[in-house]
Amino acid sequence: MLSVILVGFCLVVYYYLICNYNYWKNKRVPGPKPCLLFGNTKDPTLLKLTIGESLMNIYQAYDGSPFVGIYEMRSPVLLLRDPDLIKQVLIKDFSHFQGRGIVMNESNDPLCANIVNLSGPRWRVLRTKLSPAFTSSKIHKMFDLIIESSNKYKKFVEKYADNNEAVEFRDLSAKFATDVISSCCFGLETNSIQNIDSEFRKICKHVLDPSMSISFKRIIRWYMPWVFSRLKITMTPLIVTNYFMKIVKEIIKHRETNNLYRHDMMQLLIQLKNKEKIKEDIGDTINEEMIAAQAYIFFLAGYETSSTTMSFAMYEISKNPKIQQRLVNEIDDVIAKHGSMTYQAILEMEYLDCVIRETLRMHTPVGVTPRICNKPYKIPGTDVVIEKGIKVLIPIHAIHHDPNIYPNPSTFNPDRFENKKLRDNCTFLPFGEGPRICIGIKFAFAQIKAGLVTILQNYEIFPSDKMNLKIKYDPTANILTASSGIWINIRRRSIVE
Repeated sequence: MLSVILVGFCLVVYYYLICNYNYWKNKRVPGPKPCLLFGNTKDPTLLKLTIGESLMNIYQAYDGSPFVGIYEMRSPVLLLRDPDLIKQVLIKDFSHFQGRGIVMNESNDPLCANIVNLSGPRWRVLRTKLSPAFTSSKIHKMFDLIIESSNKYKKFVEKYADNNEAVEFRDLSAKFATDVISSCCFGLETNSIQNIDSEFRKICKHVLDPSMSISFKRIIRWYMPWVFSRLKITMTPLIVTNYFMKIVKEIIKHRETNNLYRHDMMQLLIQLKNKEKIKEDIGDTINEEMIAAQAYIFFLAGYETSSTTMSFAMYEISKNPKIQQRLVNEIDDVIAKHGSMTYQAILEMEYLDCVIRETLRMHTPVGVTPRICNKPYKIPGTDVVIEKGIKVLIPIHAIHHDPNIYPNPSTFNPDRFENKKLRDNCTFLPFGEGPRICIGIKFAFAQIKAGLVTILQNYEIFPSDKMNLKIKYDPTANILTASSGIWINIRRRSIVE
C-alpha cells in the first residue's frame, strides 16, 4: 500500500513539473524542448553560463522567428527577437508591460523599494519626481565632484605607471566609481581610491562582490519568485541595510540642522522630501526610508555599470593601438581647446562616446531585461496572445551580438556607432528603452568619460601577460564581470602636453 502511495505521489509531482510544458506548443509558438525541473534555464541556474549567454544560444537557434517560447523552471516565458516587437513592448504598448516582475519583501528589505524595482502608480509618480535630478544642468553642477575624484584617481595610478606594473582594472575602476558615487550621491568624502580600509568600500563589497549566497538568492528570485516571497528572502545583507539607513539619516539631519547645501543627488532627494507627499491616494511620502532606497539604487547602478564599462573599455582600448591613438588625439585636442577637463569638454568627445557605446554593446552589463504582461496583449500580425502574468524577456546580450544587426559582432569597432540610427531602433539597449529607460544615463556617461580621460590623457595602456585573450564571464556575478579580472600594463605617456 505504501509503495502505491509513493508511486502516486511521484506521479503527481512529475505531472506538476511538466504540466505547463505544452503551453507554447498549444499556441504554436516555436521553442526548444524543456528539460525536467530546469525548463530551458539549466546552465544559468547551475551557474555554468550567465543568463545573457544562455539566452543568446536560444536566440541564435531561432533565426528568423520574431519570438521564442521557453520555460524558466516550469513557468512559460516569451523571448523576443524582433526589434519592432521589442519597440512595441518597451515603448508603444508600454501600458501592457509596465512592471519588471521583481519580487520584493519590502518590510524586511526597505532598500529594495527603489525606482528600479517598483511598478504601478508608485513607480510612475516617483519616476516623474526624480527625473529632474538627472538633467544635463544638474550633472554639470555635480561634475566638479567627479573632477575631484578624477584627480585622486590619477595620483593613485602614478605608482603603477612609474613601475610599468600590471594593474587589475576592474578593482581600480571600482575604487574610482565608489569615490565618485559616495561623493555625488551621499556627499561623503570616503577616499575609497587610496584608503583600502574605507568603511563605505567595505560595506559595498558585501553587496557587489560575487558570492554563492547572493547568486543563490538571485536565482530563487528570478526563477522561483513565489518561494522568494513566501520565505521572505532579502537580497540586501542586514549590515548593508543598517549602514545605508544610518548614514542617510545622519546626512539629512546634519544638512537640515546646519542649513547646508551641496550639489549632489542627496540634496535633490532632501528637497523632494521637504516639498510634498508623492501622492495622497498612494499614501507614500518621500521620507528617510524612501530616500535611502533611492540613494542606494543610484549607488548600485552608478558603481556597477560604470566600473564594469570602464574596465572592459580599457581592455579593448589596450588591445587596439590605433583606436587608442585616435582617442588620445581627440582627448588632447578637446582638452587644449577648453584648457582642462570640463563637462562641456567631455560632451564634445564624440569618438570617446562611440568607444563607450561599443564597449556597452560587446560587454553589456545587464544581459537581459524582463517585463510582465499586466493585461492580455495580442502580438501584432499574429494570432498569439500574451496572457496576463506572463513574463517576456528582451535578450540584450544576444541582440548586441546579432550579426544581422552588428556585422562582425566579435570585433571591437567604435566606428559603427557613428551611425546614430543604431541608437534609436531598439537594437542598442544597455540602459533599456522607453518610459523605464535608465534614469541615470547622462551621469553614467559623465563618470565613465571622466575616468577614461584621466587615464588616457596621462598614460599609455597595454595588454598584460596576466590577461586571458578571450574573456570568460563570471556566472556568479550580479553584473557582467570577467572571471579572471582585467589586467593591463600602464606607463606614462612619452609626451603629455
